[in-house]
Amino acid sequence: MRVLLVTLVFALAGMLVVDLEPAAAPPQPAAGAAMRVKVAAKTVEVAFVRNGRLVHVERVVPKGVAPEVHALRELTQGPTRAERAKRISTALRPGVRLRSIRADGELWLASFSRPLFGVGTASTVRTRVAQIAATLTWLGGKEYATIAAEGRLVTTLRLGLRPGAWRPERGENGYFYDIRGLQLRLFLLGFLERSAVTGTVDYETSQALLAFQGWEGLGRTGTVTGQTQVELLRATRPVPARRGNGSRIEIHRDRGVLLLVEGREVLRAVHTSTGAYGATPTGAFRVYRKELLSWSVPFKVWMPYAAYFVGGIATHEYAYVPEYPASHGCVRLPAGDAERVYRFVEVGTPVDVF
Repeated sequence: MRVLLVTLVFALAGMLVVDLEPAAAPPQPAAGAAMRVKVAAKTVEVAFVRNGRLVHVERVVPKGVAPEVHALRELTQGPTRAERAKRISTALRPGVRLRSIRADGELWLASFSRPLFGVGTASTVRTRVAQIAATLTWLGGKEYATIAAEGRLVTTLRLGLRPGAWRPERGENGYFYDIRGLQLRLFLLGFLERSAVTGTVDYETSQALLAFQGWEGLGRTGTVTGQTQVELLRATRPVPARRGNGSRIEIHRDRGVLLLVEGREVLRAVHTSTGAYGATPTGAFRVYRKELLSWSVPFKVWMPYAAYFVGGIATHEYAYVPEYPASHGCVRLPAGDAERVYRFVEVGTPVDVF
C-alpha cells in the first residue's frame, strides 16, 4: 500500500514511470508434501532514469545492512548491465559515494562525496537531487531530507514533492548551497518561520543565521560560512536549559539567543542583543507589564512590543540588533520576532536569563 501511494504521488507530479511485470504463478506443492514457509527478503526501491523520467528498481537488502544505507549505495553504483540494456540510466556521476545517512525525527540527513554537485547542467543536477529524494521517499517514514556534500549542507527537500529548479549559491571553497533548502533547514531547527522560506536571502534569514550561529558557538556573521554549512547538517533543535511546564522564555546572553519554550519543547529560537557589560541581570523573573508601544524616559526612545520582566528592563523591538551585547540592559529583538515574543508571553510568564 505504501509503494502504491508514493507511486501515485510521483506519477501525478509527472516524474515517474513504473515498470510492472506480472509475476510468474507460484509452483504448487506436491500432494502430501510438507509446506515450507519462506520469509521474503527485505527490499528497497532505487530511483533511476529512463526517457527523462524517474523509474524505480528493486534491490534486495543484505543481512546486517540498514535499508537506507543499501538504497543510497545502490543509487550511487548505478543501474546494472541488464537495466542499462533496457535504457535505464542515472544522472549521478561515476565516483559519487555515500558518506553517511542518518535519521533525525521526521528528517533524513544524507551526505555524499563532493562530485555529487560537480560538473553538470542545472537540469542534470536537479535530476540527481530528484533521484535521491525519490529513493528516500520510497523508504518511507520521513517528511524531509537534507542533502550534503562532504558533510556540508547543500539543500533540504520536502519528500514527495518535485524538487524545484537548481539555482545554487557558491559558498566557501566553492561548496554549493541552495538558499531555499538552507531556509527550510533553519525552519526545521526552529530558527525561522515557515512563511520565511522564500528562496531569497533577506533580513529574516540573516537574523535566523545569527541566532543559529550564536546557539552553535560559531562566528556570528549572519551569512552562510563554511562552518555554518557543516553545523547545519550536524545540528539538532535547541533544548531549553530548565525543565518546566507551560509557556516561558529563556534568554541566553552569551549566545545572543532568546528561546520561546512550551513545556520541554523549543518553539522558536530568536536572535537578540542584551545589555553591554552584563547590564541584563541573570536570574528567574516573570513578565510584569506589557506595552504595545513603550516610551523610555531615560533614553527618550520608543520601544515597540515591550514586555518588562525586571525593573525597567524589557524585551522589545529595536532597529539595530548586533551580534554582541549592546543595550543599556533591555533585550533587543529584530522586527517580526519582537512581535512574536510579545504575542507569546503574558503577564506572569516566567523569564529565565542565563
